[in-house]
Amino acid sequence: MSTQIPSFNLKAVVRETGIKAETLRAWERRYGIPRPARSAGGHRIYSRRDIDTLHWLNRRRLEGLSISRAAERWQTLENDGRDPLHEQSLAPDQHFYAGQFADGPKNEYGENEELDDQISTACAEWLAACIAFDESEAQRILSQAFALFPVETVCIHVICKGLRQLGEEWHGARVTTQQVSFAAAQAIQRVKVLLGASPPPTRPGLVLLACPPGEHHTFGLALMQLILRRMGFGTVFLGENLSLSEMEVTLNRIQPDLVVLVSQQLRTAGNLLEMCELVSGQGVPVAFGGRIFNLSESVRRRIPGEYLGADLHQAGGRAETLLATPGQMSRPTALSTRFQDLIISYTANLYQISARVLNVDQRRPQGWGRLGRPHFSINSSLMSALRLGDPALISLEAEWIYTFLASRGLQFGVLEEYLHVGISAVQAELGSEGDPIVTMLETLRRDVGQCYNES
Repeated sequence: MSTQIPSFNLKAVVRETGIKAETLRAWERRYGIPRPARSAGGHRIYSRRDIDTLHWLNRRRLEGLSISRAAERWQTLENDGRDPLHEQSLAPDQHFYAGQFADGPKNEYGENEELDDQISTACAEWLAACIAFDESEAQRILSQAFALFPVETVCIHVICKGLRQLGEEWHGARVTTQQVSFAAAQAIQRVKVLLGASPPPTRPGLVLLACPPGEHHTFGLALMQLILRRMGFGTVFLGENLSLSEMEVTLNRIQPDLVVLVSQQLRTAGNLLEMCELVSGQGVPVAFGGRIFNLSESVRRRIPGEYLGADLHQAGGRAETLLATPGQMSRPTALSTRFQDLIISYTANLYQISARVLNVDQRRPQGWGRLGRPHFSINSSLMSALRLGDPALISLEAEWIYTFLASRGLQFGVLEEYLHVGISAVQAELGSEGDPIVTMLETLRRDVGQCYNES
């Protein structure tokens, strides 16, 4: 029997691995590990390899690695074309070892346990200082970490990891927007200082870095700029929410040798696709990355460019290769006429569809008014999935919508009613032509409901 065949439900996996259901879903959402299939009813179905993967991750945790470092190790091995389950030993990443820890205690894989503990402690202490709005303490912790470890180590495994954890805490309503904003400001300030201290470019190649329309998460992009600058390349950082027309003008003015684009969410991945098509159409090599691409190979296949991978430091190496040998960018198959026509029709009727939903919304202010971000992001996610030619991608939104609603005490019925009204509005305006959109909304309702059932 193939180890890849989905055969085990969530309860069976929890029973065998001892990992809680909510933890499994969090790992899937954060790190794309494991990658269970879905039954016709929307239930997660795991393969034997998925279970073996979870055992592998658990062993790494017992050996002292944090789950984020274990997941990065797994992804690094996969990106190198190696099967982690077949590896008898894992070579240490010497890039992350500070000199004073070279002779410290090692586990059986040669990884420095003291180093991992120090980095994890620095991350936890920095987060605590940010949550307390203690700027001087937050800066002191980072300064100490930079004195002990390489710049890339602190940026990726203290600051970036800390911000990711804080984002999860906000999503679960355990910290405030102000606390997240404070930490992000501290992080950006530190990166700016590091960029200012970087030497002038010493190698040929200019890299333009930007986020597509609607994407406001720029810290990962800023770290990518820092990594490239420290490698000796020139960079131009355009930041968040860049329009397509502005990108076209900027390309003509700057004439970069490589463009790097980042999207974190499904709702902006469709905009990144359009921007990649524009850039590659101008004959400029383009690379892309971000959380949504780490989660879904289906999304990656639709983008005309080079996927940079989930590991930021390795992404710098891939960018370096592209600058040295631009080669031929991947050319995904064209979007089917059916989806093209549906996007045009949906866009043309979106005002009327929204009006129908909003008219109902006025009569139900208490429940729907608390939907918050899901209310605004669902339409953008629908459009992105259509642009990417895969309506099933809407399922990627279910987990975060569930977490957002459940952490704020909202029952599934609030979202279910909202989606029911949306389905009726689409059917009224588009008729049978809107069936793919109706199916997507029904899929989202099913998957979010399944998350409530599994909790």
